[in-house]
Amino acid sequence: MNEKIFNILLSENINSFIKNIQLYLDSLNIKKYIIWEINNNIAIPYVKTIEEEIFFCDITDLGYQNIVCSDEPGLFSLSEGVDIYKSLFLVHNEILLMAISICEETSLKCKEFYDVAELLSTKLYELRVNESRTNMFIEYQKKIDFIKKASDILRSVEIENIVPKSLSFFMDIFESEAGVAIQNNESYLIGFSKEDMDKHIFIDGIPMTDFIETINKTEYIDSGISSEKFLINNLFVVYEPKIGLKVAIFNVKSSFYPDKEFSEIIAHITSIAVENAINHKNEVRLKLEEKEMNTTADILNRFVDKEISFVDDGIQIFGVSYPAKQTGGDFLGIHRENDNIIICLADVCGKGYSAAVITVAISTMFEQIKTQKTKTPSMFAENLTKFLLDKRLEGRFVTIFIGVISIKQKKMSYISLGHEPVFIINGDNVIKISSEYMPSGIILEEYIDSVVNLENNSSIFIYSDGLIEYIDYNNLEKILLLQQGDPETFIKNLYDSLVTDKSNQMDDFTCIKIDMKG
Repeated sequence: MNEKIFNILLSENINSFIKNIQLYLDSLNIKKYIIWEINNNIAIPYVKTIEEEIFFCDITDLGYQNIVCSDEPGLFSLSEGVDIYKSLFLVHNEILLMAISICEETSLKCKEFYDVAELLSTKLYELRVNESRTNMFIEYQKKIDFIKKASDILRSVEIENIVPKSLSFFMDIFESEAGVAIQNNESYLIGFSKEDMDKHIFIDGIPMTDFIETINKTEYIDSGISSEKFLINNLFVVYEPKIGLKVAIFNVKSSFYPDKEFSEIIAHITSIAVENAINHKNEVRLKLEEKEMNTTADILNRFVDKEISFVDDGIQIFGVSYPAKQTGGDFLGIHRENDNIIICLADVCGKGYSAAVITVAISTMFEQIKTQKTKTPSMFAENLTKFLLDKRLEGRFVTIFIGVISIKQKKMSYISLGHEPVFIINGDNVIKISSEYMPSGIILEEYIDSVVNLENNSSIFIYSDGLIEYIDYNNLEKILLLQQGDPETFIKNLYDSLVTDKSNQMDDFTCIKIDMKG
């Protein structure tokens, strides 16, 4: 086998394959020839040693008729001055891969070349497959690199890091030499300075800083750029209006340019990353606020006992205040002083933290009762109303029941300001104590205490409107008449039977039961 042909079969890639074919043709002293790349029956010159311009032709113009060699039928004319005298076709699995056309008269038959045409075709097919695999691998690596860089941007949670990373991303993808990214009046530069933008780079005579401010679309510019300091061939400006991002990169070399759609994909990735960072920042802020609110709720709840109990001198008292939310707007207080027991149950209009803050004020005022010489319900009601009116709480008001029970005298002085009716059960009889005053905080009235006598074995039941979310007054009265057991058992059973879904409690559940024994 001819050494030159043997070298063709040993070629490591398509370029060397073509080069070795040229060396073989040169060895035969063939001066005019064309080596064609075949793509979908279209022949495009790989190499040509003729001066005439030929861009492409159909394979039939080369004399191809599913044969290896066009030694017959003879002469083919591509164009004026370009004739084909012989052609060799490299075919694999009926697919034409390459053609070699000799464009000069020659008596040489290249018989040895034709004899190994099948081997050459197989070799070329293998090289094309390998090159295709290599190209696929390179494209795959490019995609992996793209995904890695995009993921790095998307994972960023600090906005001040996203824009510089995006600028670097743009420059890598478009093989740019320098660039600037501007977002929210913050500039990030690579390869030059802000002073260069102001004084040393001009587009159509306008300083680059001023020019970029006027840009409101993605635009490729390759004219009108001047600089005495830098050699700038082109400028690619990408605009992402959603986050007000502008990226300008110089001397784009990549085959991408000026691919606006692709650049907008990168800009969109940056936009998503910025939005994610903003959402992350807000989420962190909300979590901190939530933590602070939870701490606040815990502090506020410490001013209101969830459960209170008292057993002494033939009196049994038990009360609960279970808030519907983290904090409640109900207050429940009890204070024993000598022969008297002071009971207070208040319900602040509304829910949540604002209501809870007012319960803290009520709690503080209730604690002050211990230091006051006069401890009448009407005085407490007056002080509370004055306080709320003085603070101008924009329509906030409080329904409240205050009672002072005299154990020895078996009577209770009380006042109710807009509160739910209080039930007093004496055997089979039920007394309802209704309010005669407006809720505290609306208007200051002339408060006067009322008195009710208590019998042996009588019970007092005071509650907030949270109970009425679950049961009406008539059914509540029936349950009280059928009551059995101590106050704690009664109230806990009542809560469990009424509030079956504790996680979705409709309102604060607050009540207190006082049993007079003996």
